[in-house]
Amino acid sequence: YIVLCKISKQWYQRRVRGCHKSDSWDLLKTFEGAGSPCSTMAVYKDYVIGGFGSGHLRIFNYVDGSLVAEITGHARWINAIDVNSSGLLASVSEDTVVNLWDLKHFSLFHTFSIPNVQLCGVQFVQGSDDFAVSGYDMKDIMIFKRKKK
Repeated sequence: YIVLCKISKQWYQRRVRGCHKSDSWDLLKTFEGAGSPCSTMAVYKDYVIGGFGSGHLRIFNYVDGSLVAEITGHARWINAIDVNSSGLLASVSEDTVVNLWDLKHFSLFHTFSIPNVQLCGVQFVQGSDDFAVSGYDMKDIMIFKRKKK
């Protein structure tokens, strides 16, 4: 399940005083996945995107909760996803693969592997198509920039 919550004004006032109460959030919606757990998610415009342990990406309509698209994105667990402002979705997995998806067409834009690295993090550099990737047991953070043609 993917659950969206809304912060209340009372929670903010309590949080400033150091109080952490579970009744401080209102449940807005639940987007039902299928089969395996949702391990990562991103929100982009009218979409809520979940990355699942099955290697699937599921894209839901934020307004009505319907499943807009389901993509078999990876061979193993998806550990992280991120979306940039132009609608490019990056996903990384334990399968060593970085996938870039075009959300306007729900299609694969580019893919490559980082051999022998179970990838666990991905994040776009704000305002660009450049992105950073991290992996388990790896001390480095790698930043990728698109080659100019």
